[in-house]
Amino acid sequence: MASSQTVYLCVWTGNTETARDLVSSYYPGADIIEFSHLRFRSSSFKERLQMLSRSRGKALVFYFRSLADSAYIELLKYIHFLHGCTETVLADEKKQWVRINRNSLLRLFPAFVWGVIHDAAILLYWWIYLHWLLRNAGPVTERINDADLDLAYLMPNPVDMGTTGGAISHIRGFLGGVRALGKKCRVFCGVPLAQESFRNEIVPPRGQRILFWEPPALAFNNTFIKGVRKQLENSHPKVFYQRHRRLSVAGAVLSRTTRVPLILEYNGSEIWIADHWDPTSFRHWIVLCEEVSIRSASRILVVSEILKEELTRRGIPEERIVVNPNGVDPEIFYPGCGGNKAREELEVYPEEILVAFVGTFSLWHGIEVLQNAIARILTEHPHIRFKFVLIGEGILRDGMRMHLKKWESTRQVIFTGTLHHHKVAEYLDSADILVSPHIPMPDGSPFFGSPTKLFEYMAMGKAIVASRLDQIAKVLEHEYTAWLVTPGSVNELVEAMLLLASNPDLRKQLGMAARLVAVQRHSWKHNAELALEGI
Repeated sequence: MASSQTVYLCVWTGNTETARDLVSSYYPGADIIEFSHLRFRSSSFKERLQMLSRSRGKALVFYFRSLADSAYIELLKYIHFLHGCTETVLADEKKQWVRINRNSLLRLFPAFVWGVIHDAAILLYWWIYLHWLLRNAGPVTERINDADLDLAYLMPNPVDMGTTGGAISHIRGFLGGVRALGKKCRVFCGVPLAQESFRNEIVPPRGQRILFWEPPALAFNNTFIKGVRKQLENSHPKVFYQRHRRLSVAGAVLSRTTRVPLILEYNGSEIWIADHWDPTSFRHWIVLCEEVSIRSASRILVVSEILKEELTRRGIPEERIVVNPNGVDPEIFYPGCGGNKAREELEVYPEEILVAFVGTFSLWHGIEVLQNAIARILTEHPHIRFKFVLIGEGILRDGMRMHLKKWESTRQVIFTGTLHHHKVAEYLDSADILVSPHIPMPDGSPFFGSPTKLFEYMAMGKAIVASRLDQIAKVLEHEYTAWLVTPGSVNELVEAMLLLASNPDLRKQLGMAARLVAVQRHSWKHNAELALEGI
């Protein structure tokens, strides 16, 4: 039962152990009760209120990797009125420690009222403007005869995207492919992108988030559009190229106002994500932005046939859609790029079988399937010297660590956190088997993704175990470039790893074929060439 010395801890992002240590240093001797960000985020509004109302004690602490990059910081301050703890605390890895109590919130009340009015005004303006844009949306088809620039790459990102993950890997890879083709390109972004192919030309966000992050994200469209137009005063691109993002219509508006065609990179519907993974109260604005963007694009690049079918059902002509799966840089990801050194760092002996996973520890990556398979192998097959290295972060990582805690303590399971992509390549090169246990979508719809890690796996020349799931099964061929298993099947995942562990010749055969296909069909240069064909 909670007492006056109880501290509730919700790790929103960042490392749980670091968060617990920090909380313990501020509240010595306190009884720390954790509740998961995943549970809080996936609960209904009523369930969240009940969860908060039952929290009674010294403090409720929300912990982040960085307060500056967190979308709901301002809103979380006002959660203090909904729970029974003495204070609410916002903290991060830099040891920022923001205390909130009723008195401090009363002082903030005028700012709260202003925030509500400010956000409501932005939402009303964009409600009207987006409906007008949608009524007049259509692709620009004429060519630019006096263009001196092949493309203007647009990334209207008002917050930092970090240096790891599938999105930034795709951005870095595509721009590397553009550079390899010798194209003239300028990159415009809201905050610096972790890419080295072209200079980042920054159009910084103006003002600060007041309550919700969505209204400033909508308003940033205008800031970004004005900034790009100003910086392009003496230059004329053949096309605009934009990665589709939630609440972004900058590319569509720039295309309309400058009569320059838009290529839209569409990796999935933000509407679907809002309905299934990331609930929001601003769904209607997301719908409007997405419809404006897809109807304004002269060419839409999708990573799977599933997405092409989705767009055609939404009324987009088939001839405007190009299927262009993700890719890899085979000069970064290649056999022999540092595996021996990495095995020494990981303390893996030559006779041990090392299995590697890289990715986001999130809902559709098959994290629970993988953790159960690891536990079964290490429990039921101790005679085979398996080790597992798990690279990345995400909302399911802490739960997985708890589940595999006893094997982490013996170094049979190693969690590395996020790594630079060159380091990821070294760790993948150190492995004998690479796993990608994706699971079906929660609503039963076809899997629409094209995971970047699949192509990185292929380029490493290693044996791959992956789910036989829609687009994945179109990229990988069973018993030729990978060993495919039924999505969600712990039994088949275990059997596949055991089979490959006992058969080095099969591992070599699968790895060589996968590397060959990756180089021939899935380099980022090839990806960029298909994307920009004909411009």
